[in-house]
Amino acid sequence: MKVVATYHPSTSVLDSAKCTLAEDGAECLLVAKLNRVDVYAIRPDGLHHQTGIEIWGRVKAIRPVRTQYRAISVLILTDHPEPELIFLSLTQSGTVLVVTKRLSLFERSSRPAEFLHDVVVSPCGKYAVVSVYTARLRIVLLDAEGRYDRDIDASAIELNLLSIAFVGLNTLALLHIDYQQRLQLLARDINSGDFQLSPAASPLLPSFALPEDWFSVEEDPPQLVLIPPVEEKDCDDFNGAVLVLGGRKILLYDLASDDVAARNHSKAQRMDKKKRSADAEEASRAKQKEKEREKFKRKPRAAVNWPWSAVAASCALDESHTKFLIGDKYGRLAMLHVDVAAGFSLTLVALGEASSPTSLTYLTNQVVYLGSHYGDSQLLRISQTPVSSLDVPTLSIPSSVPTIRPSEISAAGKRRATNFAEGVVVNGLGSHLAELERFTNLAPTVDAVLVDFDNTGQKEIVTCSGGRSTGSLRAVRRGADFKEAAVIKGVAGVTKVWTLRQKYNDSEHTHLVVSTLNRTHLFRFDEARGGVISSLPESPSGFETSTSTITLSNVMRLTRKDSSLIYDEQSPLVVQVVPKGLLLLEYSLEAGGFVRKSELPLDKVKDRNILPQALSGQEIVAADINASQIVLALKYGWMIQLTVMDGQFVSQRSRQFSDEISAVSCVPLSGKGFAKHTTSIAASFWKSDCVKIMRLHSLREAAGLPPDGLIVEVCRTERLPAAPRSLLLHTFITNEDVKGMYPYLLVGLVDGTVVSFVYKDNALSDMKLISVGVFPVSLHPAVVNGKGAVMACDNRGSVLAWEKGRLLHSPLMIKDVNAAAYLNTRAYPASAVLAGVDSLVIGAVASFDKVHVRSVPLGYDSPRHIVHCPSWRAFAVACLRMTPARVSEADGEVFSSSVQLFNESTFEKIAQLNVKNSEEVTALHYLTVTLAGQAINFVCAGVTVYDCHEREPSQGRVILLQKSTGNNLSATQALAVTITANVDGCIYALTSVGNTIVAAVNSSSISLHKVTVWNHNYLIMTLVSRGDLLLVGDALTSVSLVKLNESQVELIARDYGSLWPTSAQLLDEKSLIGANSDYNMFAFRLQKTELQNLLEREGYYFVGDIVNKFVPGSLGLSELSADIPLQSQQLFFTATGQIGVIVNMNEELSLHMTSLQRNLSTYFERKEGVSHSRFRAPKNNWGRSDSEASSFGFLDGDFLERFLVLAEDPRALRRVMDGQSEPEKLTITSERIQKVLERLQSMH
Repeated sequence: MKVVATYHPSTSVLDSAKCTLAEDGAECLLVAKLNRVDVYAIRPDGLHHQTGIEIWGRVKAIRPVRTQYRAISVLILTDHPEPELIFLSLTQSGTVLVVTKRLSLFERSSRPAEFLHDVVVSPCGKYAVVSVYTARLRIVLLDAEGRYDRDIDASAIELNLLSIAFVGLNTLALLHIDYQQRLQLLARDINSGDFQLSPAASPLLPSFALPEDWFSVEEDPPQLVLIPPVEEKDCDDFNGAVLVLGGRKILLYDLASDDVAARNHSKAQRMDKKKRSADAEEASRAKQKEKEREKFKRKPRAAVNWPWSAVAASCALDESHTKFLIGDKYGRLAMLHVDVAAGFSLTLVALGEASSPTSLTYLTNQVVYLGSHYGDSQLLRISQTPVSSLDVPTLSIPSSVPTIRPSEISAAGKRRATNFAEGVVVNGLGSHLAELERFTNLAPTVDAVLVDFDNTGQKEIVTCSGGRSTGSLRAVRRGADFKEAAVIKGVAGVTKVWTLRQKYNDSEHTHLVVSTLNRTHLFRFDEARGGVISSLPESPSGFETSTSTITLSNVMRLTRKDSSLIYDEQSPLVVQVVPKGLLLLEYSLEAGGFVRKSELPLDKVKDRNILPQALSGQEIVAADINASQIVLALKYGWMIQLTVMDGQFVSQRSRQFSDEISAVSCVPLSGKGFAKHTTSIAASFWKSDCVKIMRLHSLREAAGLPPDGLIVEVCRTERLPAAPRSLLLHTFITNEDVKGMYPYLLVGLVDGTVVSFVYKDNALSDMKLISVGVFPVSLHPAVVNGKGAVMACDNRGSVLAWEKGRLLHSPLMIKDVNAAAYLNTRAYPASAVLAGVDSLVIGAVASFDKVHVRSVPLGYDSPRHIVHCPSWRAFAVACLRMTPARVSEADGEVFSSSVQLFNESTFEKIAQLNVKNSEEVTALHYLTVTLAGQAINFVCAGVTVYDCHEREPSQGRVILLQKSTGNNLSATQALAVTITANVDGCIYALTSVGNTIVAAVNSSSISLHKVTVWNHNYLIMTLVSRGDLLLVGDALTSVSLVKLNESQVELIARDYGSLWPTSAQLLDEKSLIGANSDYNMFAFRLQKTELQNLLEREGYYFVGDIVNKFVPGSLGLSELSADIPLQSQQLFFTATGQIGVIVNMNEELSLHMTSLQRNLSTYFERKEGVSHSRFRAPKNNWGRSDSEASSFGFLDGDFLERFLVLAEDPRALRRVMDGQSEPEKLTITSERIQKVLERLQSMH
């Protein structure tokens, strides 16, 4: 069974709103994403995330319900296939959003609305009107607290609604397309009795037609915006107005005054009376006159040219709703000023360019939040004066639109209220927008690749993201966020690094020691600031600098008084271990540095277990030091444990092993603050490739034992996958009260792997393998966010820390780290020193497990397809460039297409091939073919020719591209077309089998030079190859498995249902996974019988988003656990920026997790009133099928992980474990479930 989990949540912002939900009057920003609503506190220093809530549904709109003073609740409208209206409110504490009501809007027999899926709330907070189905509105009555009271279905004769807006307490303005394709605007009253829409138009706004040629209705429907009445002496007869946004002009229509409304009402009554007249001729004339009135086009009271593309979002900039911020779909923002005081006038002021908006929300003090689907969301400040690009026009405006400069606004004068007022467009120099904050967005992700650049296992995702004016490539990887603070250059070949304090218990470090293969160097931090580093001369330092250093550390001064030992925590002593012996140094204030106090060559060591001649010619190969103990590993398997007593080195224990020792560790396993000593040490061995834990016995405990009985083996590991290179017996948290916290044995192997064990009850368990890199790993204690951690260093570093109740690892976002040490000074608090190839880097790990997104902006070039070219060390990207056009312009938007080549590490553009006009690169594939025994690399591109007179493209070509110059990717290069093959149609997908290129052309699948044709589909959009096996995805039917046998295509099996797949991928030779346009995910397995081969559906699951791409593999570091069989199989990418993980789970564990998901669903349904089983059940445009009441074959990993929170509540845990009956009782222990879910959580 497959587990679906979220690696990166949806980042596309679908809507936003400002309100005051808390009783303290603090303003907040609500941001709606696909399946979540977040609340941000609005503060002077920016937005601060306050709380959020997950929504089981596809969020479409968010609307606050306002009273006179503040919003008291929030309405969330979710999208088809099962729309709901969800009521939210803040708890009294103001920290938690809770659902107070879920109103289902689903109607199985109704047709979804084609243009309008929205909810509007009346200004008084009495009504909410919802449009989700054709010819039907849902009117929801709200109580005084903004909560649900009741709802009524209301019929609407306007079938094709484009926009609705309240223009009065109970009057609704409707913009729609009538049966003659005319654009009509009118208002209808909501009757107070039955709460239905009045049959006749409201006298406030009788029906009239708008000029259709000014609007692009089908692509970008217009919007209605209310201008409420103003309380001024000169505006007594002004009852408000309606702005119509989205056309070539912004139109203002004022609502009828009281006198005019009365006359309109009288006219309507007379007309209605005539229509019901007994005189058939009179009734016929009245109906004919009414039809003629429908053609009437009312002249707007004011209008102004809109010089840009279709309006995407707008918001009011003041409480009187006379200033508006309007943005088009390419992110060009302008301010509209409506003057109704002394005559209607519209002034449009260009402001600048930003991301393509889906929502605009004014916050405070000229600060606006821009939510985007096609680019990063932004926090913008509107300035009265230009702030950037001072030498270019604020926005590009067609020459056909007259404009004035800002200095000419006052001279333009005001228009009289009695005449039609043509507004002015103001365009100056420079942008008036300053970006205050940017929120990363991966949406829409249309394609992606997973790349391991240096074969370390630390993979990176590169996505084709964005669109319109904010196309981009996004490089995504997860790792610890390292913030660099200083660099010491010119220090090359460093193998180890240590930091020293003047006294043992000092909090700040004063010296830095580094070792190379044959030298040791000493540095000192400035005493006043701790930030200036200076190199100290070698001779007077007291250290042995003419050789390498094995280990180095501050130690306590140990003295014996009577029969007891005294530990001096103010000790200024330091022990240095070099290959031929030990040195004891002491920090001297008089000398201003460390002075040598004593030394102990190896041949002078006195140990009762070692003969003096055995130490002749010996050498220390490994060592470790704690507060009072020194452990040495010598050649020929000798281990010696010493201490510093009364200023002299004293040998206490020794033992010889049969194998050579590779590393030792004597870190104390318990104790708070400065632990004084340990009784457990660890040693790893070269030949046996194992690690042993030894216990240090006292003389009393070892009485009667052989001489080496003072060091006794407690336990050992099995043979490790590779030879151990470094060792650390480590306790991440010294607080022994932390549940589940035990010491860990960490082993760094020579193959770039870290092995972890839990050391509990004198035994090693829970073995895990963590892939860090490809070179030998060294382990170093560190501090991350004030907590203990371990840095694993090789060609790529990694950080291991205790987070979320378990050991987690995260890649370090820096390369070529040879060694590390913890550093704490005034200038560099809680930092680390990293030794690189030729420098030392000082910095801090600010965030342990963070998703890093690197953006490569492409502007108007929207990336559509991407492939990685390993031999070229580059990415090939197919881009589509749209040239913006004014709304309803005759020529429309003009597109161009290209293939661009980017360096894989720097993302520098190194080549570009533009295709012809009216051509688009619709598919891309990288392949290596063998010709005459030589491997040749190509990028294969499918180019489609579009003709506006054709319903379906009839021409296309497949081209093979090669680099035209050498391998120097930093130079400007060109892509050369080497081979071209013409095809009859659009090329939707490309793949290869051996030397054969397979292309999906319209309804066929062909190979280059038409070796063969497969003509058994309608619209092939997906082609995936694995060996000679092909997965064919037909966007209008389902999926097929075919085999390419030389020049023939042989059908293996196909699904004959109607799935409408959008993407698919092969899991292996017999199974596949895919997703369809109804937001579902499916899985099939090939079943072979004697009579036929069948594709049997083994999984069906509602994801809630369009999945555009499946990519085999996983992004996280490779971690293997022997007792928890989970394997990451696929990554998937959605239209709203979500990255998901598909994890394979064995059959036995799947049964337990299925039962757990069932019990969790029941528990939360009773608690929150929403069914998880119902939410994840497969759906289509008409909702759920009775035959598929729940999902199967897939498990919701995010939902299962809620068990980890419930595990802390004994009562909730018992209810979930016991189920509702004896058959539902789980047969797996809660501890086992917790381990499985923790393992799953670590995989995403």
